[in-house]
Amino acid sequence: MQLAGPAAGSRPGQAPRRAAPASESIEELTRSNIEAILQLERERQARRPWAYRLAASIAGFCGTAPVLWLHAVFFISWLAFNASPLAFDPYPFTFLTMVVSLEAIFLSFFIMIGQNIASRENERRHQLDLQINLLNEREMTAMLRLMGKVADKLQISAADQAEARTFAHNTDPLALLDQIVSAERAARQSS
Repeated sequence: MQLAGPAAGSRPGQAPRRAAPASESIEELTRSNIEAILQLERERQARRPWAYRLAASIAGFCGTAPVLWLHAVFFISWLAFNASPLAFDPYPFTFLTMVVSLEAIFLSFFIMIGQNIASRENERRHQLDLQINLLNEREMTAMLRLMGKVADKLQISAADQAEARTFAHNTDPLALLDQIVSAERAARQSS
């Protein structure tokens, strides 16, 4: 399954991606796939409402070391200045407490918005991974069936084909999910 395949990824209003030439290296193919995914993510980010883009930018900026140092310098300066005779917010620093509380309230909203955006992006990537894995499973099943027919024509023994024939059937994702749930339930009950 390739993103840079003949008709892969063509959407309405967008030129179809070029077919990957047979001589294209793994590195070139990987780079073109990464660029295609990054372009899709940039387009999706650009379609977000401005308030969400702003909130994500603020949350991203506030989670950096420079902001930590800026806050440390600000608080030390505030405390030092307000311990002097020129203090406008003397101990117990009531105004500083109010400012910090308001900042915490707004930052928590920005961070929650950023986490919600990241969660939706992670869910989208998870769905992409799942669909690619299901397609790969179907492709491998088809290849195993075809190879079984080739092996029959070449008169390869059934014993040599046994493992390949075991996997030459479609996997039921719902049955696998049931197995996972049952195993998790059994693990919880045993602990």
